[in-house]
Amino acid sequence: MLATAAVVGLLWAGKILFVTIFFALFLSFALHPFVELLEKLRVPRGLAAFVVLLLLCALFAFFIVNALDQAQAFSRDWPSYERKIQALTAQARGVFSRIEEGTRRLLSDGGASGVRSVRLEEGMLDSISRVVLQAKTIFSLLLYTAAVPMLAFFMLKDREKYSGALTRILRRKGGRAASDFAVNVAHVLSGYVLGELFVVLITACITTAGLLILKVPYSYVLGPLAGLCVLLPYVGVILSTTPAVFVAFLGTDEPFLALKVVAFYSVVQFLEGNVLTPFIVGSRVRLHPLAVLVAFLFWGILWGLPGAILAVPLTAAVKVVGERFERFAPWAALLGDRTPDPEPEPDEPKPEPEAAG
Repeated sequence: MLATAAVVGLLWAGKILFVTIFFALFLSFALHPFVELLEKLRVPRGLAAFVVLLLLCALFAFFIVNALDQAQAFSRDWPSYERKIQALTAQARGVFSRIEEGTRRLLSDGGASGVRSVRLEEGMLDSISRVVLQAKTIFSLLLYTAAVPMLAFFMLKDREKYSGALTRILRRKGGRAASDFAVNVAHVLSGYVLGELFVVLITACITTAGLLILKVPYSYVLGPLAGLCVLLPYVGVILSTTPAVFVAFLGTDEPFLALKVVAFYSVVQFLEGNVLTPFIVGSRVRLHPLAVLVAFLFWGILWGLPGAILAVPLTAAVKVVGERFERFAPWAALLGDRTPDPEPEPDEPKPEPEAAG
């Protein structure tokens, strides 16, 4: 219990460091096959890692620029949204007025005479302090975000060096079985993260195309948002569907467009949960739904939104590692069925026998 509490305390105290490293690690897992593909085309590994990360950053920048453009369009359309909201609230204003009138009758007028109005004014120093704090927060966020692709670049570029050093350490401590264990864990996690990446991309493309066909405004933002929300179990469906329904209901004059959006998102979520994820991710990591929910709550409380995004891959990593130790295998079984070992590739050389002594 003390060891568990110490580990949780360490994770909480160093959450910024651990979140940055884990994001970079899982990003390197996802991009490693693309780097290997460029290496087969005789591109140097360092250049291949740089090209893949540059393309990813360009795609991310394109999404940010497009999102900012859509945000400007949303600000221009906001007056029409506001008028529709006011029209809807006006219909319910009578009900609230009657409730307010009934509440006033219950309150005595004499009690209100003793109430003194207090006016709070914010000083100039407080305003400057708040602006400095916000600027510091934004700068820190940009700094740590920029550190993720940089760390991923070095993890991809020097992957063989780090894996070789880790193999020598494990063989010295636990023999060849320990190094083979590390390789198997890396293969399982790499396949899982890559599969999740494809699920996110396919979901984003399908959602964007469907919203364009339905003529829903801001499709190029709502579609990628639906893909990213796949990484958030359970609440991701709500976070992706609510903005689309809001825009469809207020942004167009078609009365049943919001219902069409709800039906379309239901179909997409069904395909993602029952076709895409089982077919692409498969049985690489088998987590029980209850374990996913508990992991989402635990990592979300510990690290906030980044922890909620990393909840499933981190829990999958803990499960894959734990189930390969007899001491922790029963605890890992609580998280899900045992993950099968990856099948060796046909051209993979057989391991040499370990030297005696």
